[in-house]
Amino acid sequence: MELAAQEGMSLTVGHIYNIRSKLKKQGGEASAGEPVAAGKPAAREASLDGQLRTLVIRIGLDRAERVFAELKASLTRVG
Repeated sequence: MELAAQEGMSLTVGHIYNIRSKLKKQGGEASAGEPVAAGKPAAREASLDGQLRTLVIRIGLDRAERVFAELKASLTRVG
């Protein structure tokens, strides 16, 4: 939750529980350090895409676009 706060997002324990519960049912990442998905790289990518979509829905498209723009700008400065 600290990382989310640093990014300007507010998450509750309930949010995290719901997200992890849904991901567990979908076969995605259920907890930190646990593999995203077993199997082929395409399965892992699909799982990560699903997680990203879930987070965008949770925080809203406008906020997600601002976060992506900030990330893109910071990556441009680094590389």
